[in-house]
Amino acid sequence: MENNHALNLITLIGIIAAALVPILQLLEYFFSKKIPWLFRLVRNAWRRIRRLFRRSWKEGDRFLVLNFSGHPVLPGQQKKILQLMGWPKLEVIDVQMGTVKEDENFLNTALRKVDGIDLLSNEWQTFSLIAVPAGFSPLWSALLAEIHGRLGHFPDVVRLRPAPQGEKEKFEVAEILDLRDIRHQARAKR
Repeated sequence: MENNHALNLITLIGIIAAALVPILQLLEYFFSKKIPWLFRLVRNAWRRIRRLFRRSWKEGDRFLVLNFSGHPVLPGQQKKILQLMGWPKLEVIDVQMGTVKEDENFLNTALRKVDGIDLLSNEWQTFSLIAVPAGFSPLWSALLAEIHGRLGHFPDVVRLRPAPQGEKEKFEVAEILDLRDIRHQARAKR
């Protein structure tokens, strides 16, 4: 009788193991490069859930939008940023880029502009911030490198797109690009 119970237990373990392998293979298939849209869907849902249950904000916390675009961040755009980031409030810091001459050293220009942002070195690493990029890509590349050096990681970036016809604001927030996550995903392709 004991042999019968042991045999039943071994059979049960074998059935569970046999069922577990295809389930793991199916999960691997869903989350591999074969279906990237599903991975992005799950990742974005996880981000939203994480933002809902993020730590409670303290009184002195600042939530910064560094605006390098040369255009104001409009109320509708601010509302969408608050929604996507899960922030209780935000503060826009407009960094006036002005006209940058082609023969200027972009790195020096980026350094001057980022130095002009009124943040101490420890504040760069403690405040939550995102960036609205400059439209001139070589300059934005230098700015992004300088910001990365101060933060220790890439900032999240606001992607704007033309708003549908008839809207009050000409551009709307399309998404927040999580550059750290993009970098992490790219490292897996090495």
